[in-house]
Amino acid sequence: MWRKLTEFIRPDKRPPRECEACGNQFICGASLKGCWCIQIKLDAPVRQQMRERFKNCLCSDCLERFAASARRTP
Repeated sequence: MWRKLTEFIRPDKRPPRECEACGNQFICGASLKGCWCIQIKLDAPVRQQMRERFKNCLCSDCLERFAASARRTP
């Protein structure tokens, strides 16, 4: 229990995850302050597509790429 609480307060104490999109390892940034992935602006259709395609978290680089490509697509 204490380990999970520590990981929630201090994300840097978490084991790395593998991004389902690119395969790179990253540390999830969710904490008491919020989650970095919420700060990346993705509209509802893009989020839905990602939920259908991926089951696990993605790294911030991949989320940024999805957001950028959605902004370029009319």
